[in-house]
Amino acid sequence: MTWKPTRAIVLSLVVSLIALALAVYGATSSPAEAPPRPPMQSLSAARYFVLLPDGRVEITDAWSRRVFRWDGRRWHETESLSVPRPDSR
Repeated sequence: MTWKPTRAIVLSLVVSLIALALAVYGATSSPAEAPPRPPMQSLSAARYFVLLPDGRVEITDAWSRRVFRWDGRRWHETESLSVPRPDSR
C-alpha cells in the first residue's frame, strides 16, 4: 500500500511556496526602484485655525473655509465657502 498525498497537503505546499517566493522578492527588491510619489502633507498641517476677535473660529483647509461660533453649549457654523476640487489624474 503506497501513501498518496491528499489535495489539502498539495495545496498547502503550493501556497507556502508562493508565500516564500513573495517574501524573497520583497526582501530583494529595492525601494529606490519604486515609482516616485508626490509629497503629502499631514491632515493637521494642511488646516489652519484662526481665533477671530469676536469669538468666532475660522478653519481653513485646501478645499474650504468655515467659520464657527460657540454659543456656550455647541459650535454653530456661520459661514462656509467651498472651492471645487481639481480632477485627480
